[in-house]
Amino acid sequence: MRTVFLFVTLFIAVPFILLSQERNDVGIIAGVTYYMGDYNPGTQFYKPSPAVGAIFRRNFNDLYSLRVTTIMGWVKGEHDPNRNFLPGDTPPFSQRVIGLDGVAEIGFIRFNTLHDKRRSFTPYVVLGAGIAYINQKIIITIPVGIGLKYSPVNRWALGLEWRFYKTSYDGIDGYINTSSPPRSLIHNNDWFSMAGFFATYRIFKQSALCPAYR
Repeated sequence: MRTVFLFVTLFIAVPFILLSQERNDVGIIAGVTYYMGDYNPGTQFYKPSPAVGAIFRRNFNDLYSLRVTTIMGWVKGEHDPNRNFLPGDTPPFSQRVIGLDGVAEIGFIRFNTLHDKRRSFTPYVVLGAGIAYINQKIIITIPVGIGLKYSPVNRWALGLEWRFYKTSYDGIDGYINTSSPPRSLIHNNDWFSMAGFFATYRIFKQSALCPAYR
């Protein structure tokens, strides 16, 4: 747990060190997290639980950004034998999830919070890598997602994002797969997802912005 706390502290501290520079956004995200795995092979928003997080975004131009995101939420589930058969013990579970990731954010339309109506809305995609602390283990994750963001007033962006986290771990639900032969790790590992609303604020020095970025 101390290792997770160190990682989170470092990734939160770095953005604040960079806040003296232009092109930086900070904000929060709130929504729900849920699980997909042996108990839930494909139902979206299965047993959703509250989740919150923090965002730091470095904007390179009006289309491309890099982001660091931390989240904390819960995932839970129980086996329903009427939906799918699983051999062995299938107890219900509830796990806390603490996630930390870095992603590339790619917009489809030029976007800028310097409140230009022609650049105030865009859909986007994210893809990257991260870690998560689940069931007293630190695991590798691959986050991928889609989102929409809109700038209603100068410097502010509001949006909606839906992320899927492919994990390197098959123990989120605590169920040990007993199929013979066992399935591959690629298809057998569990997922978790987060969907939520976010708000970010762009901090910049007006004098530091170059004419090309204005």
